[in-house]
Amino acid sequence: MSTANCLLVTALIASATPAIGQTVPTRTLTKPDAEFSEPFSYLSMIRELKDGRLIVIDPRDKALLVLDMARGTSSPLGREGSGPGEYAVPFRLLALPGDTTAMSDMINNRMLVIYPNATVGGFIDPTIPAAAGAPVSFGSTSTMPSEADSKGRMYYPGMRFRRTETGVKYVDSIPMIRWDRASGKRDTVAWMPYKNVNLVASHGNGRTTYSIPPFTGFDQMLAAPDGRVAIVHHDPYSVDYVSEDGRRTTGQPIRYERLRITEGHKAEWRATQKGRTNVMNMGGTSIMEPGGQTTPAEWGGEYMPPFLERALMFSNDGFLWIRRTGPAGQPATYDVIDRAGNPVQKVVLEKGSHLVGFGNGVVYIARVDQDGLQYLQKFKFAMH
Repeated sequence: MSTANCLLVTALIASATPAIGQTVPTRTLTKPDAEFSEPFSYLSMIRELKDGRLIVIDPRDKALLVLDMARGTSSPLGREGSGPGEYAVPFRLLALPGDTTAMSDMINNRMLVIYPNATVGGFIDPTIPAAAGAPVSFGSTSTMPSEADSKGRMYYPGMRFRRTETGVKYVDSIPMIRWDRASGKRDTVAWMPYKNVNLVASHGNGRTTYSIPPFTGFDQMLAAPDGRVAIVHHDPYSVDYVSEDGRRTTGQPIRYERLRITEGHKAEWRATQKGRTNVMNMGGTSIMEPGGQTTPAEWGGEYMPPFLERALMFSNDGFLWIRRTGPAGQPATYDVIDRAGNPVQKVVLEKGSHLVGFGNGVVYIARVDQDGLQYLQKFKFAMH
């Protein structure tokens, strides 16, 4: 074989065999250091305060609470409504400096402020104009922030779709907008390619509903506490980072097993939809993400992507946790990614459990019992 042909074969082998040597240690979290005795309907997110108490949201019960796991006590924060100190449905918690927390209230289109002493206060108005160059859809001039960094800057991705004369279409790239509330400055810190997402339209009751097939693979991004933005690609599965000053670190492809979508996967997805409602109505058009459905128009393809939507979470010490897909019946499994975009650990939970947040050297997990009730667990956890 000639030298040129040898080089060609070597290159082909290298391109067809990504992520060589990525064997990482696996940790299984089964015995918690503490568990809160009262159950929840659905634990979606927590925020740990400096004194160890927790701000907890249960969107299914429309509950916003402060928990003291050491004492086994809980107290409501605010109340349901649209007036002072009130909220409609708790959605996300954003950690702000000084132990202050902002809770996204998408229905009231505002953010409720929770003070360090675990009392509710005023509101943050997110209705700021989109940054220059950001795609805008449906006449919208704002997007609810989804993350905040340690300096108090908030982040929100641009719209994934826009309405055109020929219908709703996805954009080919999405910006991550950074909003410095102190100065009022808005800028785009990162761009993420966005493609290969199929919208399925259904018609009825005088409106058109667009949904994303449940097992669709698409890139996602998330802002970290230190101001970095992670861009997680599904094909090939890899993680890039954009620093707060715009420098990009490109990660190597991460090895994963490509699995066919099975009836078991579909049954598990249907089980997750119980009690979920995830619909946005804009201008008479309903944009519906998977949620509240039992029989989607399409499932999304022949193979499972490496991760699904809402699979990303940053720990307090800057590691990116990605919930992985796997065989049906497998317990929740997370890839822990370092600052170079490399997997450094795999974390496996008990079957039915899921990650809800992090604290100072701890991980918080929601355990699900046979009746579907969820219990908050605390595990000591340090990277080593």
